[in-house]
Amino acid sequence: MKKFLIAVILFFLFLRIGIENLCFAQAPTVSQIERTQEILDKEKVLREKLLEEEKIFINKILVEGISLLTEDQIKDIILPFQRKWLTKKDIQHLLELIKEAYKLKGYTGQPTKISYQIKKKQLIIRVEEFALNYK
Repeated sequence: MKKFLIAVILFFLFLRIGIENLCFAQAPTVSQIERTQEILDKEKVLREKLLEEEKIFINKILVEGISLLTEDQIKDIILPFQRKWLTKKDIQHLLELIKEAYKLKGYTGQPTKISYQIKKKQLIIRVEEFALNYK
């Protein structure tokens, strides 16, 4: 009986200590908050890297089918993109710059078809100009 009574007393004693710890939990310290923020920042960087688009190294860019723009105009557009790691978004931006060059030269409308292909680190851009009108 004594053992049972001691066991019950110990049970309630430990139960009280456990409840006190739950009720009087300490607020996190400044260093704990800073460490948590540091871990969250590192996790965010890693998630962004995982979601980053695939990059392709482009050594050379060839543009085919352009007769209305000069060779120098084409070189000025493509030079910043050569020998670089490009995403699909970068390539789309390059295609938009080519379309913009037509507008700046006074051609209205858009090239009917502008497409690209990547082969052996070369970006080949094909432009069909037959839907352009000169202002």
